[in-house]
Amino acid sequence: MATKRRVAIIGVRVAAGLVGIAGVIVAVGGAALVPWPSFADAPPSTLVTPVASDQVRVCPGPLLTLAEDSSQAEAATSVGQFDTVYAARTPGAGSSELSVERGELVAPDNTASDRDGGPLALSVPVETGATEAPLVAGAQSQNVASETVGGLAVAACTEASSDSWLVSGSTDVGRTSLVLLSNPTTVVASVNLTVYGEAGLVEAPGSTGILVQPGAQRIVSLAGLAPNLRSPVVRVQATGGQVAAALQQSVVRGIQPGGVELAGPTTVPSTTQIIPGVVVGQQQAADTSVDAGAVSEDTPSVRILVPGSTPATVSVGVQSEDGSSTGTSLEVDIQAGVATEVPLSGVGAGNYTVRLSADQPVVAGVVTTTSGTISPDFTWSSAAATQDSDFLVAVAAGPSPTLHLANATGREIALTLTPESGPATELSVSAGQSVVVPVEASARYLVEGGTGIAATVGYSGDGQSSAYALSPIGPMATAITVYSH
Repeated sequence: MATKRRVAIIGVRVAAGLVGIAGVIVAVGGAALVPWPSFADAPPSTLVTPVASDQVRVCPGPLLTLAEDSSQAEAATSVGQFDTVYAARTPGAGSSELSVERGELVAPDNTASDRDGGPLALSVPVETGATEAPLVAGAQSQNVASETVGGLAVAACTEASSDSWLVSGSTDVGRTSLVLLSNPTTVVASVNLTVYGEAGLVEAPGSTGILVQPGAQRIVSLAGLAPNLRSPVVRVQATGGQVAAALQQSVVRGIQPGGVELAGPTTVPSTTQIIPGVVVGQQQAADTSVDAGAVSEDTPSVRILVPGSTPATVSVGVQSEDGSSTGTSLEVDIQAGVATEVPLSGVGAGNYTVRLSADQPVVAGVVTTTSGTISPDFTWSSAAATQDSDFLVAVAAGPSPTLHLANATGREIALTLTPESGPATELSVSAGQSVVVPVEASARYLVEGGTGIAATVGYSGDGQSSAYALSPIGPMATAITVYSH
């Protein structure tokens, strides 16, 4: 009887405990459903709007040669003076011309800079409180015929950057490549060069911690860092001050100069790249008909690098710009970190836009050669970033300049091309297509309605060729929220 009573007591206690636990669960669950009062103290902060700085473009300066003085094998010497053309306008409707201030950078590595001058910094002040940057454009050109350097080289005057890519050059036999680092800022720039080649990342002693003083240019021989490279790609990273980077390549065939080029930075790594204004001549078109195992060094080729660690499958489309000839397309697998040259075999003579589509970000550039009655020349065509507004075109001096406009969007784009003197021209670029427009040398143009357009200026003559991409205006400084600790 006592045992039954004890069992009953225990059962009642257990039941009571279970009821209590259930009550706690219900209470906690209900509390989770009912919003609790919150107490949050916002951290003190201040909205700081940076003072708008001047818009600055840097022209890379005169063409150079090495070892004119046998006692200084690595010394660079300029081979003449260069011409410039530039312009600036206020943005928006009813834009007006702005004045441009010129300032010369010192070039201590150029033994003839006192004679030929140095790089130019083009500066356009930005009004206090401005929300849009002024439209600025500049370009330089030089045609030389010395014992060591011959050909035409034109280049855009570019903004300084803390990170840029140079897809051009060679340090193979008969090739000289110089990396030009111009610092237009008031702070010392410490520059690291990362060099990739056809065998992958290159161990390059002396490529880090290169100091570029404010208002100065350093000239670095790429062969001194990475000799015997057929297909280099150079990444330029700067801390402190920013630098405008360019690469000069010159070629000697036998004992005769075989061309020279000044190549500016290509666009940042992306899964899509657009390279307008690739000009293939009659002789190059004949070279592309040979078997792949015997491709001529003058065959037009696209150089591709996958900067990441994952290989990429890249679709390369070569599209005619003027409808006079058909293009081609191919698909290639590119190893990560390996600079790879892909011949554009089977392409006829004409003007083309090369479009790359990849499953991993890539950087790219195209090299073409022009024959001549005396000597040949070659061109490096960089990928062009799409414009995000109206833009200016500064056309440097040179033979038969043309403006190449590629539509990167899925809609038709209507443009108005207005020269500094003369009537405007109305243009229409169909979705995904390109047009070629003849322009005047040493002239300036305003392109209205250019959003979504990738643009290049190209030149072609007897043994003379060159090109440069037009970059969009960099963003203005925006307000920054600063939190105190």
